[in-house]
Amino acid sequence: MGTQGDRIFEVTAERGFPDPWLSFGDSLCDEAALSTELTRAISKARKEPTAETRTETARVFRVKEANLRRCAGILDQVLGDYDESGMWSVLDERAGRLGIEDVLETWGRTQALHPFPVVLKSLEFNWGYMKEHGVRAFYEMTRGYISRLQENSERWHDAWRGEVETGVVDRITSIECDLASIEAPMHCDVCKKTITALLYLDE
Repeated sequence: MGTQGDRIFEVTAERGFPDPWLSFGDSLCDEAALSTELTRAISKARKEPTAETRTETARVFRVKEANLRRCAGILDQVLGDYDESGMWSVLDERAGRLGIEDVLETWGRTQALHPFPVVLKSLEFNWGYMKEHGVRAFYEMTRGYISRLQENSERWHDAWRGEVETGVVDRITSIECDLASIEAPMHCDVCKKTITALLYLDE
């Protein structure tokens, strides 16, 4: 076991993660980081409700929303490019040959620190979804997820505007929206590991 996984790791060590998947995954890591930054900015603005703290909170909202638009744009571009190149059929064939347990064994050497290994569970789900539904279908699903993250940010922004206008603190919306955002890397940064396994499978 671990034969495919070890080879994929060797190629990844030589080449790194390929773009646009590297940029896509990094941007979804930024989604979580920006959510944490936003939570802190809101907390400060609640304690110190000045023009300066509210301006900073508005700035972080804008950056967070722009980052998600970038993520959506990357995925839209890939969907179109792979349609034109016929890459989806190549990836579907490789997904069919990928040994999920084999590759998970390699990842599991370092990614099972917690009793519920979220990264391994995410990888297992991703590859299983690709095998069952196709790789393009997986990224169509992912595109829908990005849209829901955008809706999540819009909901949070609307709640904050309401809080500023009324003075009534809305902690629950902030908690819910932050949790939704900080989960993103466990799906979409893990996603770049998922697709890299297919791209490097025959190298």
